[in-house]
Amino acid sequence: MKVWVKRSGGYAGLSEELGPVDTTQLDAATAQRVEQLVQESRFFDLPATAVGAPVGADLMHYEITVDDGRRRHTVAFDDEGSPALNSVRELADAVAGLKAN
Repeated sequence: MKVWVKRSGGYAGLSEELGPVDTTQLDAATAQRVEQLVQESRFFDLPATAVGAPVGADLMHYEITVDDGRRRHTVAFDDEGSPALNSVRELADAVAGLKAN
């Protein structure tokens, strides 16, 4: 499974692209955690754009793409959106943490 994350916005106008993170290249525990976050979020069932998120110039905007070898799906959303997106935010944070190391 490969995961890409694009983050932009915030107070500083940050823009960064993280990934791909390829779970076949990670240790077993880390790969399992990333894949678990994809499953918990029901990522492939989410709409391409999360609606109902609050509008604000200082919010972070996320665009996450996951390719599991059979499917490829992208979800875009703003921070502080629906609590249903918490596991997708965790996925973004996990990828960011892996790319920071």
